[in-house]
Amino acid sequence: MVKMNALQVFGKLCYSLCMFKDIYAISYKMKRELYHRICTVVTAVILCFVSVSLFMMFILFPVRNVSEAMTPDIPENSLEFVIPLLRTPKRGDVVLIQPYPVEKHSLPVRLINLLCRFVTAQQWEPFQGDKNGNRSVPFIRRAIGMPGDTIYLDNYLLYIKPKKESHFLTEFELTQSKYDITVANAPVQWDKDLGAKGNTKEITLGEDEYFVLCDNRLESSDSRTWGVVKQTAFRGKAVLVYFPFSKFRLL
Repeated sequence: MVKMNALQVFGKLCYSLCMFKDIYAISYKMKRELYHRICTVVTAVILCFVSVSLFMMFILFPVRNVSEAMTPDIPENSLEFVIPLLRTPKRGDVVLIQPYPVEKHSLPVRLINLLCRFVTAQQWEPFQGDKNGNRSVPFIRRAIGMPGDTIYLDNYLLYIKPKKESHFLTEFELTQSKYDITVANAPVQWDKDLGAKGNTKEITLGEDEYFVLCDNRLESSDSRTWGVVKQTAFRGKAVLVYFPFSKFRLL
């Protein structure tokens, strides 16, 4: 058995201490690298959500049309892209509209909604309704009557006399957008002044008043039910149906 003198023992102890110091330094460096990577990933995820949220808040966001109100061109359960910056419609534009005033929630509820919209890229919030029902969900409709128009409905077709004009023309003669409407054959004794009215009296729209209609004229609610709407009720312009793919089209 080899015996080590005191000098050798001291030297080996120093060497061991140096090795321990190197291992500690390496471990600390690895921890810093791991911390830096975690911070980088978290920052990238947050920036991604912020970018998507800002894009969908100001540039483009999807909405789901859950009713048959806009058939045949926009089917039930279809998905459309909406540009929120385009809130002043032209005649024939398909618009996202919120005709009812929305009840303002308390600050904690608004913060929860804001957080949920942020996490889901503006797609969902837990508190939407008010005491009179879920009125905060906007609708997809078509803006046809413009400010200053004199309008009336006859057999579900809108007739329009634009401001400073002397003759009435049909909505299809005045709109540049190409679209179809659904008008089922009502029973012979059906009163077209009831429900979704097919006939109305002449009205003249004010300077900030619009008349919006669904394309399915027999069943759905629109300005015939709500009355004329203000420009502030519009939440954006729908520009594209992208699902189902068989109905893919520009609006």
